[in-house]
Amino acid sequence: MKKLSTTLKLSVLEAMAFNAFFVATQTFIIISIALYFNASPFQISIISSFPVFAQMFQVFTPLIYKLFGTRKKSLIIVSIIGRGSLVLLPIIVLLNIRNSHIFVMIMILYAFFGTFISNIWTAAMRELVPFEDRGKYFGMRNVFASAIGILATYLYSQFLDFPNEKMGILLVTSIMALFAVITIILLAFHKIPEICETSQNELKIKKAFQDKKFQTFLVFVGIWTFAIELTRPYFSYFQVAILHINTTFLGKMSVITGIISLVLYPFYGKLSDRYGNKSILMIGISLATIAPLLYFVMTDYNYRSLLLLDSVFSAFAWAAINLTFFNLLLETISEPAENYVAAYALTSGVTAIIASNIGGFFGNILKDKTFYILGDKYHGIQLLIFAGFLLRIYALLHLTNVEAYEKPIRYKSWLLSNPSLFKRREISLPIYLKIFRGKKLKKK
Repeated sequence: MKKLSTTLKLSVLEAMAFNAFFVATQTFIIISIALYFNASPFQISIISSFPVFAQMFQVFTPLIYKLFGTRKKSLIIVSIIGRGSLVLLPIIVLLNIRNSHIFVMIMILYAFFGTFISNIWTAAMRELVPFEDRGKYFGMRNVFASAIGILATYLYSQFLDFPNEKMGILLVTSIMALFAVITIILLAFHKIPEICETSQNELKIKKAFQDKKFQTFLVFVGIWTFAIELTRPYFSYFQVAILHINTTFLGKMSVITGIISLVLYPFYGKLSDRYGNKSILMIGISLATIAPLLYFVMTDYNYRSLLLLDSVFSAFAWAAINLTFFNLLLETISEPAENYVAAYALTSGVTAIIASNIGGFFGNILKDKTFYILGDKYHGIQLLIFAGFLLRIYALLHLTNVEAYEKPIRYKSWLLSNPSLFKRREISLPIYLKIFRGKKLKKK
């Protein structure tokens, strides 16, 4: 990989600051914050999936360019509005405002403008990072981001375990707000390449949908997004609201996942450059199907060992998915990139809002239900999670149809490379046949 430019170095720092507050919008941390504001399962489902749903508004990115003039200026302004909205969280906690509607509106504002940040940033990175270096660069970038994420997750879990609930939530939201502001400052120093006026003001999304190669990718994206968004918040909801698992323990499990991911990111980065993003993504999704099964059989008595297994498998699964999914998107799109990113965002957004509404509807119904299968007790939320398992497998099957660079991964070892082992089998086989025939003759 060539020497990094100043912007790409700053992008690594921005990723670290971003992950420091982003981890608090995920898993048990955001569920704990949401429950503090008395949010219902349906509201939790909406705020969990809205970042994906909001991606569909990326089709209006040209209007953002037209309104603010340049790509760089557009990026900064939407960052100030979107990420800056998180500053409101510690303020309403300090004022003792525990209104779920206000909390949901803040998170929606953050997600809505975050989608424009994503679109502009993705298009810029495609131009700044050469194709042959993307796996290594983003692998390295994710290592540093994950390291900060590990530390932040551990700190958040400790704060959430404070006897004084308000103080714990205040500390978590204050740190979120601080790092959100830091990312805005770092983005201000990025040198973002500009685009020509024609592509700046026109977004021909129809062209992207007519691209046969990209169509196949979008079908996979739709199924995968539906599978994830249907059950996204309910893994953590099951942990916190139903099993009442200590947040310190959950934080330790997240640290284990983060440390393993830290090692895997550069490893997967090299593998994706060698074997292709699609091959590594298939491995990741295959491993991601394990988590729903673990949660389906999880109880008050075995959750510790199963969460440990989940933390390990999730690290192997999501390190591969987080790294290669973005790269596979870049690999399947053509110029102008904004058209394809917007088409991808529209597909993800529509699917996400449908999935989150369905998930929220069933979540409200099943939250207090229990079922018995062959005498074994299951919580209603576990049935919803099991549906997610089936959908993840269905998405994996569709990924095989996506056209992308892939090199078969073959296992090489002494066992398979030693021809004498197979020679012995060839020599021994007739002996077994003779013995078998001999027994038959004796019977006759």
